[in-house]
Amino acid sequence: MQPVSPANPPYFSMNSQITQESEIYRNILNIVCLSLHGEKDMKGRTTCPKCKHEFVLDAPDDSENCEVVCPNCGDKFAIQPTSCDSKSEDECFWEEHGEPRKTILSAIKPRTAKPTIAAVLLISVFAIGITSAAFSDVFIETPLDVLANVGMTGSVDLLVIDQSNNSLGEVSIIIDGTSTTTDENGSYSAENISPGVKKVEISLTGYKTLTHEILVVPFITSSHEIIMENGNSEKYIPFDTIGCSIILVIFSVFALLAAVMSLKRQHLDVAVVGSILGIFSFGFLMIGSIISIIALIIILKSRDEFENGKKGKIF
Repeated sequence: MQPVSPANPPYFSMNSQITQESEIYRNILNIVCLSLHGEKDMKGRTTCPKCKHEFVLDAPDDSENCEVVCPNCGDKFAIQPTSCDSKSEDECFWEEHGEPRKTILSAIKPRTAKPTIAAVLLISVFAIGITSAAFSDVFIETPLDVLANVGMTGSVDLLVIDQSNNSLGEVSIIIDGTSTTTDENGSYSAENISPGVKKVEISLTGYKTLTHEILVVPFITSSHEIIMENGNSEKYIPFDTIGCSIILVIFSVFALLAAVMSLKRQHLDVAVVGSILGIFSFGFLMIGSIISIIALIIILKSRDEFENGKKGKIF
């Protein structure tokens, strides 16, 4: 409850007339009006002239004299209110009394540049991802060649069928310099295949010879269904870079979304998910993935600065 402000400042001074052992003391009482309209009592603070004990009292504002008993030493003395219009050398001031209502507010924490740095990194991931999608042949094969040079490998599963969806056994397959055939169910599985875009040569008497490009990546099994066509000619099926480019663009857009949320310091969950998906944008020599991981770490370290963080604006 806030005090009502009248036309003149609600400051009051009371001159205390004290009689004790034939001596008259003067005491200045600074009063703070804590009452509402219609109430006649005021609360004020005064000091006992004998023991110098300060205490709060209720004083009727329509009385000329008010007798006061010190709660500490029991000394009695009188106070005389004077109008706040009269000039006084004593400074009057407002003070809190009793148990005030409290408002719990979040502590203000100084902002850092961490979310901005994360946003810049994620924008870089977006740019690298879009560039990789535009030149997918170069940007996909180059990092995979590097991974192949360090000894990483992938796996391949092939299923060879005819146009009637019947499995074809004993189909000749040459992949990564190794020649083999499918089993009676038309299946072929191979491990320890070096990463990259690989040409698979598939041939069978009475069917067209196929040269099929497939993508082999580390830790993932590349599964493909090969449909053989009747005839004696050859057919070349290149690796579908368009579909791969679309995937890279999608992951790159998520990285850009995370960058926007980091700049605004909003929606921590979106920023985290976007930076995680940005890891799969890859980029030249996996730079995009590395930058996304760094950005994710920075976002997690600065999570309290986002609006829905523990120290943010929204509780």
